[in-house]
Amino acid sequence: MDSFLLIGMGLIAQGLFAARFIVQLLQSEKANRVVSPAIFWQLSLMASFLLILYGFFRNDIVIVGGQVVGYLIYIRNLQLKGEWEKLPSAIRYFAYFLPLCMVIFLVFGLEYNWGKLLENPEIESMLLTWGTLGQIIFTSRFVVQWIHSEKIKESVFPASFWYISIVGAVIIAVYAIFRKDAVLFIGQSFGLVVYFRNLHLNFHHNVKRSISLFQKFKPYRLQALLIFTAMVLFFNLGEWGVTESSEARYAQIPKEMLETGDYLHPQLMGIYHYHKPPITYWITALSYKIFGVSSWSARFFLQLAILLQIWLVFRIWKLIFNEENGAFYAALVYASLPTVIIAGRGLTTDGYLATFILAALLFWFRYLKSYQHKDLLLYYLLLGLGFLTKGPVVLIVPVVLMVAQKSFLKVSFGKLSTHVLGVFIFLVIGFSWFVMLFLEDRQFLDYFLFKHTVERFASDTFKRSQPFWFYIPIIIATAFPWFLVILSQVRSAWVENNKKLLSLMAWVIVPIVFFSLSQSKLVLYVLPIYPGIALAATAIWLKMNKKTQKKWDKALFIFQMLILIGLSISSFIEPKLVLNYKFYFVLVVTSAVILSVRFFPMRVKDKTVFNAYIFIMGITAASTYVFINNAGMVNDARNIVSFIETNLPEKENILIYDSRMPSISFLSDKNIISLYDGSDDLNRETQFEKNEEWKKNLINLKDKPEWLIEECPESAVLLVKKSRLNKPMVAIPMERFKNQYELDGWVIFY
Repeated sequence: MDSFLLIGMGLIAQGLFAARFIVQLLQSEKANRVVSPAIFWQLSLMASFLLILYGFFRNDIVIVGGQVVGYLIYIRNLQLKGEWEKLPSAIRYFAYFLPLCMVIFLVFGLEYNWGKLLENPEIESMLLTWGTLGQIIFTSRFVVQWIHSEKIKESVFPASFWYISIVGAVIIAVYAIFRKDAVLFIGQSFGLVVYFRNLHLNFHHNVKRSISLFQKFKPYRLQALLIFTAMVLFFNLGEWGVTESSEARYAQIPKEMLETGDYLHPQLMGIYHYHKPPITYWITALSYKIFGVSSWSARFFLQLAILLQIWLVFRIWKLIFNEENGAFYAALVYASLPTVIIAGRGLTTDGYLATFILAALLFWFRYLKSYQHKDLLLYYLLLGLGFLTKGPVVLIVPVVLMVAQKSFLKVSFGKLSTHVLGVFIFLVIGFSWFVMLFLEDRQFLDYFLFKHTVERFASDTFKRSQPFWFYIPIIIATAFPWFLVILSQVRSAWVENNKKLLSLMAWVIVPIVFFSLSQSKLVLYVLPIYPGIALAATAIWLKMNKKTQKKWDKALFIFQMLILIGLSISSFIEPKLVLNYKFYFVLVVTSAVILSVRFFPMRVKDKTVFNAYIFIMGITAASTYVFINNAGMVNDARNIVSFIETNLPEKENILIYDSRMPSISFLSDKNIISLYDGSDDLNRETQFEKNEEWKKNLINLKDKPEWLIEECPESAVLLVKKSRLNKPMVAIPMERFKNQYELDGWVIFY
């Protein structure tokens, strides 16, 4: 069938579907309650007929399957309303036999590809599954409506009909976006407005006060939170490569562990790299063993760690406050903090460190409840694992919290002998790897104790110096409004001597001061304070008066809208930024949900927390398209490696000029040769090397400026950052590299 006729048929069908809800909504508004008019079912029947045709010609079983079921339910609703018998018998018989007529027509009247209907090569299997799921959910709303109507022998819309409609519409709209199906998308976008309004009418008619949505779904709200968060965290997770420099480094080292079989001496591009203890590398290597080496597997356990952190915040709240309602709020607030999500977007040690700290604190709070020795020993054991993840920094939050509890709550820490045993377990686990390396080479003591602990804190050894106030605006922005909520109540908590709250505030404020004093600063260094922010902010929020809550809710809404607007126009501000329609679609859906929730009859304390969570989940999903479509801007080398592997497969060596690029090593099995010409990136620590094999893959052009001309391998491709070409550099032998190609900020010479 002609594509224009097909689209026209689909648009007419969607127009009828839209018209039925317009009529239904207008009549409901007039009656000030949800009604089920006969015209709704008559329009539905006509629209379903056209959409069945549309779906068959589109070879789309997702559309066809749902419409046949709905078609029969529309007839039954007309019967319940007494309207079906009013139609001429010819029309009724024709309608009954319509599905059979359609099958006969398709089988004998057209050369129809039934195999393509069931196995459509135009639709990816994952997408087909997603669309089918949405259509099943969407169709089930009428099944639910039919069952409810049969029970009371009257055609009505129960509240569940609108809830199911919203869920199904969102899923099908996503399906339509990926299928580039304007007909489906237009219909579902309009439907969402109607569904939310009918819900409002339903509750306005039956309930004269705001409801607590969190209480309504109490039995399974935590599970729902974890499942939905997991869906967002794993959404497109492996669609972009490991990014420079930190993630690529942490991903490449466990890959080399697998290749060499040496899990005790981390190597980066063939040179020993002892900047961090090995737990992160071991966890990632395990993922590679299970799933194979990829960016997805590099990040897999990190997503599980974030989900575990959310659960741990929930459990810790229950131990501190002896109740579950606030625990869910705290978990939801924690899941809505951008820094927590950022920790899972790229592989680093910080996500695992925060997990070990929280797990240790869970057993610490359990110990303070019952003084069971096993809880205390597990506390120290987990701190030992945290020490094997990132060193002494694991102790900052636990020590601050213990001091605060002793000062404010006057808690007893139990028997000294158990603590002594616990400290012994901590030392055995936490120091095991360090001691082993020290016994191999005495210079490790100076290397770890001074260079990677004292110098990292007191000097700018690693070029990460920032002003003292660096963390304050970052924490305000990434924990808005919760950090400001905490600061607004510090004086009040002190005056009222609110000891529990003061302890939680110490968890947040003291580490901020500590990290602010340090010369070395990165955003994720302060990740361990965010559970404290979630717990303290929740404790304040739940006791805050409604008027003040409304002010913070309004501030958060303005903050969210400004960010969404800023993201929407970001490609105009930075022309090199590529944002596709999927990115904007996610932003539109996120905005629509936030706006809908604001008009939903929901308690403000629920509404604010829920919208904070929805906002960050939407931004997280949208950001994946930024990573996917802007490889050069996010320092992802996958396009460069793909170009070399596809167009230059015969080249055996990749030369990288004056840059350390472990992402190239991660993505390619070719021999990587780094050319040092003054960059700090390639000022490698080679004092632990046992031979000079490493010099084959790290060439010092300061000592050998003629290397590219005299010793360069025959089968090689040269990568140079475009920005580096404008600075003094060694001459590139153009007779050797006659061709060049610019890609993602790099120039490829070959």
